[in-house]
Amino acid sequence: MRTATQKPGVTVVVPVYDEARTLERVVAGALGELERLALPHVLLILDDGSTDGSRALATRLAARCPERVRTLAFSRNRGKGALLDEAFRRIETELAVVIDADGEYDAADLRPVLAPLVEQRADWVLGSRYGFGRPRPVQYRATWAVNRAVNAWFALLSGMRLNDLLTGLYAFRTEVVRDLRLVERRFAYTPELIWKVLRRGRARLVEVPVSYRFRDYAAGKKIRWWETGTILAATLRYKFRDGAA
Repeated sequence: MRTATQKPGVTVVVPVYDEARTLERVVAGALGELERLALPHVLLILDDGSTDGSRALATRLAARCPERVRTLAFSRNRGKGALLDEAFRRIETELAVVIDADGEYDAADLRPVLAPLVEQRADWVLGSRYGFGRPRPVQYRATWAVNRAVNAWFALLSGMRLNDLLTGLYAFRTEVVRDLRLVERRFAYTPELIWKVLRRGRARLVEVPVSYRFRDYAAGKKIRWWETGTILAATLRYKFRDGAA
């Protein structure tokens, strides 16, 4: 249910860190998909201290379409968890969707990810790269192994079997994240976020299949094998930490 402070529609949150090669394509694709969805919308580009021209490009994109595109830039790189922590306090619409600016996720999947929210079937929707009877997408074996380990560990702790906890494409009702603050800054923010949402007691979480375009280490930021322990530790830690923190 929408609160008095929420507007109808959806905010697309686009985290950016040195993605000048793909940002414009992702923004154009997202705006096009939202036009087809026929919902009021705004796109929020969050630049995390980019040094490759992404910030200037984001400013130009907002100038072309000021009524639909907004920007926020950090002076230094702080991590995606910090970006989302800031975004949660700025979203004014009743729905929101996060899609990375690196082009690995297809903007065409915004509509199926948002559909369970629009149809009142869910409060949080994960766009899954895995499962649903599909072959494993092309990616580094180590990255796939980290994802499998995190999903299995989360299932053991929660009793919920998810295909892709660490996805970079997900949508939610903004009431679910109201007053929620994130502590983690790198990839460990994901289990922190999901636990804090679930600990609020009423969030209906579902997954839908999405497509995925692999980029190598030279072209994009990847989970490194040494981060596995940090993510697994966060998955355990936030099972017991206060969800409002």
